[in-house]
Amino acid sequence: MHHTLKLFIFTALFCVMGIQMGNTQERDMKRTDFQISIDAQPVVFTVPPILKDGVWLVPLEDFAKRLGLKVEYPEGEEMAVLCGETEAERCVPLRFQDSKDGVVEVKGVTYAQPASVTAPFGFEIYSISSNRLEVIQPMHLAPEFTLPDLQGTQRHLRDFRGKKTLLYVWGSW
Repeated sequence: MHHTLKLFIFTALFCVMGIQMGNTQERDMKRTDFQISIDAQPVVFTVPPILKDGVWLVPLEDFAKRLGLKVEYPEGEEMAVLCGETEAERCVPLRFQDSKDGVVEVKGVTYAQPASVTAPFGFEIYSISSNRLEVIQPMHLAPEFTLPDLQGTQRHLRDFRGKKTLLYVWGSW
């Protein structure tokens, strides 16, 4: 019986230590393993992105600045407003809500989901993997067109977005 008790205590301690080590590794991985690039240039944040409720969030001001957007916080409102660099460009409100639908503040830093920042301004965002995103500015996207494939089926360029695509054009004149 005494041997069983020792085995139980050892197993319990091992499990607790394993859980703590796992949580530490997971927390460290979350801080350093998320990568985002804009037009193939890696973004380095002054404050690291976080994983909240299963969603990656980036520091709003750093990310917006890299995209050429301004962030304003209207007084008395629980929202952030993103605006293009020129006054003629649109402004988009992002309400402080949960991490899936708006912006959140964590320890004095405002975070947002990358897609909620990029989509209103025409940026394309692709998920390379669960922890890696690529953002492409609208000016770097090929114009939309449709061409038939070898079987005569009409194919749209947008169907291949985010995938490596070889376009072979042949002609004889």
